Amino acid sequence: MKNTKYLIDTNIFVRFQSGQQYDQSCFPVHFENFIKLLEDGNAISIDKVKNELNDDFFCKEYEDIFKESITNEIATTYNLLKSKQPEYFNTYEIENPNDADPYLITYAYHHDLCIVTQDEFQSTSNRNLSIRKYNIPTICEELGAICIDNKDKKENINQYENES
Repeated sequence: MKNTKYLIDTNIFVRFQSGQQYDQSCFPVHFENFIKLLEDGNAISIDKVKNELNDDFFCKEYEDIFKESITNEIATTYNLLKSKQPEYFNTYEIENPNDADPYLITYAYHHDLCIVTQDEFQSTSNRNLSIRKYNIPTICEELGAICIDNKDKKENINQYENES
């Protein structure tokens, strides 16, 4: 995990999974860059994401990128994060025990990785939003973890000009 920087959420894989031929032919550089990140070990995911994904491409061709999400060391980090945001973690344990989100957050926090997700940040100033309904970018901000979400990508469109 020396080179690893990014932890990939299920919805990123689904984007490539459901439109694999489309992405390969229409966006070959983007597709190849993603695959290169996986092959070089710069991007990984966890076993809980693999369970959610359960596809014929990533789960078989790139089986080694899916790391164990529950170890004794990571369980300690999970308990620490749970003590900081008990409502969020307890909700997942009771309502969605197989959901990868809290384990992604914990794994990223434990290994100092950046989560990459299609989820968008939800403003916590919205009084109608319960902490138990937070998505990955929102809970990451609350915990001080790093996340690149769909909003970040949209805000940075055309921010980089080609240098010729």
